[in-house]
Amino acid sequence: MNMRRIVACLCALLLLLTPLVASASTLTADAGVTTVEMSDTLYGLFFEDINYGADGGLYAELLQNRSFEYQDILNPQRYQHLNGWAFNLSAGAKGKATVMTERPLNENNPTYVRVTCTEGEYRFANTGFQATVLKGGIPVEKGKTYRCFVYLRNAGDFDGTVEVALTLRTGKSLAVPKRFTLTDEWVRYELTFTSSYTEDAVLSFIMHGTGSIDIDMASLMPADAFGADWPNGGLRADLVQALADLNPSFLRFPGGCIVEGSYYRSNFYDWKDTVGPVEERRENFNTWGYMQSYGLGYFEYFMLAEAIGAAPLPVVHSGLLCQARDVLEPNLSYDEVRVYAQDILDLIEFANGDVTTPWGALRAEMGHPEPFGLRYLGIGNENWDAAYWNRFDILYRIVKEAHPEITIISSAGPVAEGGLPQNAWRTIRQKYADTIVDEHYYMAGDWFLSHTHRYDNYPRTTKVFVGEYAAHEATVSGRRPNNLYSAVCEAAYMTGLERNSDVVAMASYAPLMARDGMQQWTPDLIWFNAREVLLTPNYYVQQMFAATVGDQVVASELDSINQLVYHVVTRTDDVLYVKLVNASAYEDVLTLNLAGVPDGTASVVRLTGEKSAVNTFHRPDTVVPVTSEMSFAGGAAEINLPPYSVTILTFPLK
Repeated sequence: MNMRRIVACLCALLLLLTPLVASASTLTADAGVTTVEMSDTLYGLFFEDINYGADGGLYAELLQNRSFEYQDILNPQRYQHLNGWAFNLSAGAKGKATVMTERPLNENNPTYVRVTCTEGEYRFANTGFQATVLKGGIPVEKGKTYRCFVYLRNAGDFDGTVEVALTLRTGKSLAVPKRFTLTDEWVRYELTFTSSYTEDAVLSFIMHGTGSIDIDMASLMPADAFGADWPNGGLRADLVQALADLNPSFLRFPGGCIVEGSYYRSNFYDWKDTVGPVEERRENFNTWGYMQSYGLGYFEYFMLAEAIGAAPLPVVHSGLLCQARDVLEPNLSYDEVRVYAQDILDLIEFANGDVTTPWGALRAEMGHPEPFGLRYLGIGNENWDAAYWNRFDILYRIVKEAHPEITIISSAGPVAEGGLPQNAWRTIRQKYADTIVDEHYYMAGDWFLSHTHRYDNYPRTTKVFVGEYAAHEATVSGRRPNNLYSAVCEAAYMTGLERNSDVVAMASYAPLMARDGMQQWTPDLIWFNAREVLLTPNYYVQQMFAATVGDQVVASELDSINQLVYHVVTRTDDVLYVKLVNASAYEDVLTLNLAGVPDGTASVVRLTGEKSAVNTFHRPDTVVPVTSEMSFAGGAAEINLPPYSVTILTFPLK
């Protein structure tokens, strides 16, 4: 090897060993020069019962399949009605559990179980969510109180008492049990347990006597559930807090694909099935493969939205079964769509109607006589082409004629690019320009980085709702990860949403929640298990941006050789927000030249770390925002932007 080649190789080696050199950028803005008014509903939530987000999640019910209605819609089997239940747990006891439908509790709850004891103390128990044959169960905590109710009936030949108890699988009691003598009619029995231990429990029904009893609609909930006085029993408090901490301006519910249903018409999501007493709500099989108890129903969604300060945004189907799936029955005909329109009008009445109206009266009876103030309504989810637009037109005209004050959300289809959204937008601009257009897309992180200017050239005549989006990174251990890089890419994209928030009226990450080990889709904003809530880097980005929404976009210019630094500057009357995203592997030294900003101290909130870093239940604080301060004088300051970082500066203007 000659000397020239040796020198060249040494130089190449030195380049590899040299630390990444910081780039330098300059951001210039004048707080007094603004461009567009910002949407006051920009950041919100989209909730769908996917990944056991409702049953087993946000809904506080601790029992799975509490009323024995579980049955797969495509492969129904009688044994499925016993999902979540275990029996013959008492040593030496003999008996059986039989699925029954004669003389049910009510027509919407047609299945119950008849438990027969022939010898010993036969025990029948609910094991809760995510339990296996040998471990897991209902998470109870020492000193915490739980409310329980169950409908019981003597099948006609039972001689003895029934004990309702919170126990271990071994039979060890965790709280004081209670015994009941049954009648030959359905009776609702209520009791409370205060657990003496922190354990994975089961709710046991122990037969002290022989013969048969009937069991239906059992429930166990924490007494301190959020909304414990609601008809459904309430919501899981720590998950509600996680939602409230996102400071959402709207709540889109209940889906998603579950709104349209899959395969059969009976699988349509009917909002009327979800209101009224919980024991009379008709359960439905979930598009994502499990039952919806509807304990979390339309009344509870409206109540949740109100509680967290979010505008309710319900989505109803358009008469189409899910277009992305192979359906087994025809969609609603146009005449049937016209009839179905009354259900939508009834929904608006339920939300906003006077208490003298039938559906307004039901709302009042459930505990909320005041109207919920519904202003938005989505018709259809990820639908496209004539099959959608012909049905949408019928529903749109009927709703607008009866309620011109309601803003309707239309669908641009399930993808970001190509013929489907182009055709949708063509139809919308010609006929439905007064709707807000729901765009959905799940793309690689780099796509989001290269499309931060997506909405720069959209016509300003029709508003956009980015109803579902998330950065999808390569699968790791069977999951697309909620890593820092995906969150940084989303943050970069959100600077473009803010810059164009005169046309982008709303945006919400999706999916919102996932129960660890029971998920069907990744990534997800919030993860949880039976006892803990895990916040992702993506969650913190949403939280940081939603906490610093301006009223106006401020004109600004970034001079940088680093093409992976993104920014937006906004303001209110009182503060100036500077949002900075460095999606590169290099540190960036940024000089700020901000006219119209008085000398003082700015707050700094920053999210940064290793590119592939994730939060886990064992290490939940691997990537979390860190708050600090910086001085600002003479209209200038300098700040370092670490690699893979999101930084938000708040400057007082008064």
